[in-house]
Amino acid sequence: MRPRRAEAALTWNGAAVTTDMIGSKGEVTYTDPADGESDTIDITINDRDAQWAGDWLPQKGDTLTAQILIYDWDAEGDDRSFDCGSFTLDDYNFSGWPRTGTISGVSVPADTSFKTTKRTKTWEKATLQAIGQEIASRAGITLVWDVEGGDVPIETVEQTEQNDCEFYTQLCGTYGLCLKLYAQKLVVYDREACKAKEPVDTIGREDIQTWNWHTKLEGTYTGGEYTYTDPTTEEEIKATVGGGDRILKESGKADNAADAQRKITALVNKANHGATTLSVTIQGRPGLVATQCVTVEGMGGAIDGKYYIDSAASHIGSGYTMELELSKVEGGSL
Repeated sequence: MRPRRAEAALTWNGAAVTTDMIGSKGEVTYTDPADGESDTIDITINDRDAQWAGDWLPQKGDTLTAQILIYDWDAEGDDRSFDCGSFTLDDYNFSGWPRTGTISGVSVPADTSFKTTKRTKTWEKATLQAIGQEIASRAGITLVWDVEGGDVPIETVEQTEQNDCEFYTQLCGTYGLCLKLYAQKLVVYDREACKAKEPVDTIGREDIQTWNWHTKLEGTYTGGEYTYTDPTTEEEIKATVGGGDRILKESGKADNAADAQRKITALVNKANHGATTLSVTIQGRPGLVATQCVTVEGMGGAIDGKYYIDSAASHIGSGYTMELELSKVEGGSL
């Protein structure tokens, strides 16, 4: 039987990057975070002949696409590929001895103003999706609205000296939604809805190479209370969700009671997420991506259970491993 193997297929400015270019001890790390950050790629190279510090040195704005290819993985003939997306190369460093280097890239739109240009604007009589569509259009990318139910109405919101990425990420978070930039798409999704889905895979004790488990002893919030001033009557109003004896209390601006309930629900769910975490290193599984759920079993007691993937980092070099950052799915969200 042929041994399993894995490799990263890289294309730099439309041309293939060969194994000889990276060097015999090169490694590629692709990191797929669930929320608030862009996908990244880091390429460790053996630059013995100083070519990468010279003629091959990437230039600002150079682009890279990457795929993970596996051969004979679970059985002979089990060949698969996983598209990691496209990246703009943005950071390079070299060190020695021996002479090595790291070239890094980030998944960002071709229009870099999405993350660099600070804007000031008052959005009125808008919706969360419509704001996202305008921002995505300005960046030259597509908005993917992966949220069940209706849109979120917004009477007024200020964007004050913020770039579009920072502003929209924060605004989505205010309403319990997450933002991810992947393959020239701006994806908005509901993390709590993802956590409610069935696990896509099982990770057993025998699959885990290293692990670290942590839990907060004080427990999670069972409800929330949000105090705001009615913009019309100037009356102080409290919106509540959930119940019990661990109540998260917050105050701030809200358009109405429904708006306040959305905001306090988002705050409680955010505070509860990650109360129990597990970090594991396993053999690479290209089908696992951030936002999915997995079942962990065979670890014993409270460590076993259903987990949400907060981040998946793939390392391809002499082998193929994955580092998963997981949050336990405990009870129901509000």
